[in-house]
Amino acid sequence: DGISVKLSALHPRFEANQRQRVLNELLPRVWGLCQRAAQANIPLTIDAEECDRLEITLEVFAALAAQVVRTYPQWPGLGLAVQAYQTRALDTVALIVALARQHGLRLMVRLVKGAYWDTEIKRAQTLGLPHYPVFTHKPHTDVSYLACARALLDAPDAIYPQFATHNAATLAAVLQLVA
Repeated sequence: DGISVKLSALHPRFEANQRQRVLNELLPRVWGLCQRAAQANIPLTIDAEECDRLEITLEVFAALAAQVVRTYPQWPGLGLAVQAYQTRALDTVALIVALARQHGLRLMVRLVKGAYWDTEIKRAQTLGLPHYPVFTHKPHTDVSYLACARALLDAPDAIYPQFATHNAATLAAVLQLVA
């Protein structure tokens, strides 16, 4: 059992240019959910969203981790979903590992391939960005997923890895990494 929270569903302006408002209004709301989850000893995962929300998501997550270590240090339930199709996925995993070690926590990371590919591509095209924020070829996402899986598995002191995929080959590859 567990709870997944999509931050954009909890705040009407969950976007980087509303950073201070998000931190002032959303953070206490999500912290209230974390407190209830910790008291019930159930996990709470912050869901992944579009690439342009990654930094603000990581900032909210870091603030939650700091509060968890002060209030519920024994609760192993705070987690984050990471999308392997983002070109920053491996860097994101490294940041979460560093955050967990900084606070002496073991954080959950649910690795997924990604859910907003079409939106990400269209947005990058519309804005005339020089690069896409996601891999544009499935094999590149698959390689990223396995690289992230290896990084998660290499940090058992800091990470409780979770793997979500519909792809049997990816699942078999992750099982080989574990073996």
